[in-house]
Amino acid sequence: MAETSGFADTNILALHMGDGLIADRASAWFFVIAVIGVGIAAWYARSDLNKQAVPTAAAVCALVFALQVVDVPVLPDVSGHVVGGALAAIVLGPFVGAVALTIVLVVQAFVFADGGLSAVGANVTNMVLVAVAAGFLAATALRALCEHRGMRPFASLGLASFVGGFVSVLAAVTGFVVEFALGGTSTVPMSNIGFLYATHIPIGVVEGLVTVAVVLAVARVSPESVYLTRLPPNPLDADTSPAPPPRPRARGTLFVGLAVASLAIAGLLGPLAVDTPGALEVATARGCEIDVQSADELTGECMARGVEEHRLADSALADYTIAGRPGSTGVAAALGALGTFVLASVGFRALVPRPATTVGTAKTAPRRMPTA
Repeated sequence: MAETSGFADTNILALHMGDGLIADRASAWFFVIAVIGVGIAAWYARSDLNKQAVPTAAAVCALVFALQVVDVPVLPDVSGHVVGGALAAIVLGPFVGAVALTIVLVVQAFVFADGGLSAVGANVTNMVLVAVAAGFLAATALRALCEHRGMRPFASLGLASFVGGFVSVLAAVTGFVVEFALGGTSTVPMSNIGFLYATHIPIGVVEGLVTVAVVLAVARVSPESVYLTRLPPNPLDADTSPAPPPRPRARGTLFVGLAVASLAIAGLLGPLAVDTPGALEVATARGCEIDVQSADELTGECMARGVEEHRLADSALADYTIAGRPGSTGVAAALGALGTFVLASVGFRALVPRPATTVGTAKTAPRRMPTA
């Protein structure tokens, strides 16, 4: 959930960058990078999608949205939430997973005022492109190593999922550090960078545990639905025969389970999220002071000095509430999960390749010659 900084009425979110944290020119460049990266992912995702896989992929997308709503305490007065990059990549594949996580970030930014509008490209770059790639590569490499050492497939999948989730968080933090170093609007105190990594280590542990729980649950219900298990541990010894498609009954059970879990997490756990500031907020706001004269500007040697109020802070569902009403977080989050599912369904369905039409196969009745 979005939290308001204690220094000023600005939102600096856990791993979600706010408006003004980096310069406009840098934001534009990262937007271009994000568009290119997600465009490539969407193109390659076409080979991993079909009509039958769309509902499950959309349900995973909704689950990631619901998980990101729930902030949990990781340190005293510091909270964090699941990113879901490794989770989506392991279950759906890196390309479909990247598209899914992008949909989540777009919904959060434009509907719930979670993450700055000018920072959408930067957030997609570090939380999607960097996190998904790093998490999936780490999980793939570790799974191959574990199975080469004789570890049981289910155990190796669990260990790979944990490490993938943990690595994805630290990779996203590194992406943010690079982005801020290239386009930050203020100086970069090294103590803040160190504190940023330190606060995200427990978040990475939480990310790993949640990734393990979800991936193993999906593998129990429908092993064929986990993308990582369909890959050979050793590509050189790969069997060229195609992987068996998920069983229809197992696929249906998995879809229902994911849908119920998404709504339950969003509607029931969302309101229980802690109100403490996110790790990125705490780290970037260290050293900030309120300007005595303006009373609404930040001064001092801190990274968040240029952060601005979200442009949609007064929207109907901002801060995961309905018109700011107390106690409406569960309903707003459930609506967000449902809306994310619908948007993802439409998007994934548009990526499904259309069957090629064969020309000249249709039979036509012979034309009769006119009689005199």
